[in-house]
Amino acid sequence: MIFPEPGQVSVGVVGCGDVSDDYFTSARRHPEIALVACADLDRSRAEAQAARFGIRSVGGVDDLLDDPSVELILNLTPPAVHADLTLNAIAHGKHVFTEKPLATTLASAQHIIDAARDAEVFVGCAPATFLGGPLQTCRKIIDDGWIGAPFAATAFVTSRGYEYWHKNAQFFYNDGAGPMLDVGPYWITTLISLFGPAIRVSALTKRFSDMRPNPLSPSEPLRIDVATHAAGTVEFATGSVTTVMASWDIWATRLPYMEIYGSEGTLSVPNPDSFEGTPQVRRGEWTDLSRDPTPPGGGSWYDVAATHSFDVGRAVALADMAHGIRSGEAFRTDAALAYHALEIMLAFDLSSSTGAHVDLSSTCSRPAPLRQVAIGQSLRFD
Repeated sequence: MIFPEPGQVSVGVVGCGDVSDDYFTSARRHPEIALVACADLDRSRAEAQAARFGIRSVGGVDDLLDDPSVELILNLTPPAVHADLTLNAIAHGKHVFTEKPLATTLASAQHIIDAARDAEVFVGCAPATFLGGPLQTCRKIIDDGWIGAPFAATAFVTSRGYEYWHKNAQFFYNDGAGPMLDVGPYWITTLISLFGPAIRVSALTKRFSDMRPNPLSPSEPLRIDVATHAAGTVEFATGSVTTVMASWDIWATRLPYMEIYGSEGTLSVPNPDSFEGTPQVRRGEWTDLSRDPTPPGGGSWYDVAATHSFDVGRAVALADMAHGIRSGEAFRTDAALAYHALEIMLAFDLSSSTGAHVDLSSTCSRPAPLRQVAIGQSLRFD
């Protein structure tokens, strides 16, 4: 059984599905936190994770929320109930870190922020991938001026959907889901980390069919309640403009995950939904100035060695939040960032339905970069 060391923040996990594996495993790398208990509506899943990782499995969600030894709730429930569980935990006086998105509506997200302020607890929200080695290296590339002043970007979320490998794909197509709210948080949060807050969105979104085949359960076709293709532009307060596409209707592309365009060159960003990958930089070359432009992918691209640790996992955000709880200082995945990312994503549908630009009402601080540390050293969050 795991007991917190002095100074550690004790964490209780609600939801023991597939994503919990990364949190349970990577939590061991961060001395700021101790995962001590877990619960799930499927009691057998909680018991299996508890046995695997040497923690307590409690009787139910309410039992975990009532446990005075748990300070921070890790909310890994499905997106449709993120807000309800988060608000319930806040009402029990717990800090909460929730998987993305913070909520599925701005009203629910604001309710969470207001409740946390009144209860004097902290709320944090995934994704944590922008704190991993590849994306922190990208941040340093930009901040150190390797590509000059960044002025534009492209960001592409492209696949054929989850039904080919996920046994319960329906909820990905329910209201409050879809490619923008399910995968978009990784791309949008990464862009905020690289550029800072946004100010407006212009977009078109489409649902190309009302039903889709369900390869894993052919007798139960999938009902489509959300746009499965979104395309638009996001303008940032710095003046930078990003072209964004999020689609589950595409078989294959030659598009990058993300590219940042600067006055002196281009940065190719690895998959924002991952802690792996190698950033590449391409400086401007004289051949780019010829009458016939350099073809896509041409010229000399250079791998950039990692400046930050790859071995952090999703629990890096929990550790950063725990540091904030103990120190009273800001942490990088706070509710203001999550709310701003949510407003950007929801603005795609709003812009499409109204046929107008959407001026964003929220803002946030650009998350501070993590400190660069030598190989083998522990992260520092101050």
